[in-house]
Amino acid sequence: MSLWVDDGVNDGPTNMARDAAYLECGEARVRVYEWDRPWVSLGRFQVPEMTVRAGCEVGWVIRPTGGKAVLHGHDLTVGMGFPLALLRESEREVKAIYRRVIPVLVGALNRVGIPAILAEETPFVRGAGKVADCFAHVSANDVVDPATGMKVCGCALRVTSDMVLVQASIPVREPEVFAGEVFDDPALPGQVWNVRRQDFSVAVGEEFEGLVARCTSTVERGG
Repeated sequence: MSLWVDDGVNDGPTNMARDAAYLECGEARVRVYEWDRPWVSLGRFQVPEMTVRAGCEVGWVIRPTGGKAVLHGHDLTVGMGFPLALLRESEREVKAIYRRVIPVLVGALNRVGIPAILAEETPFVRGAGKVADCFAHVSANDVVDPATGMKVCGCALRVTSDMVLVQASIPVREPEVFAGEVFDDPALPGQVWNVRRQDFSVAVGEEFEGLVARCTSTVERGG
């Protein structure tokens, strides 16, 4: 069975259910997908009534990960599950876990022509602030354009006793819905990258396979 899949276009509940299943599968898996129309995904601790504007007609779903809300439908989205045993990390080491898996996304983005680096390696880090929109702030853990500091990839994480799940969103088209119709404090329009899902899927898959191979080799050597 392949470690990665180009999972096409699906509705919100289907996308979230398939990502959530990675927390239970016990294996390293990653999928790249799109949305059938505009959707908002909320972090698992967000309250819809306090996050989405009253009267907003865009459908919403709850992610299995935390973080802030993301407007979808114009993006490529990644769901990535990885066993902690393969990473040789404890569930308490959330930052270390993130640093082990996020290079898959950074590497894939650069491979398809999207300049990307962790924000902590730039001077552009800002406080999270009290905003609902994921793309309205930049934290040390975010993936940004090294030249401008603009966020190119919104990421959310969940760590259980034996798995980590990463969900990431990369805008590749102009939004079909103005973010101000969804959030009270929307992000300013950012860079839109012209990348095909099929090409990004291959880049993510190959970076992911590389991480799995390195981790497997380390485990087998007892390192």
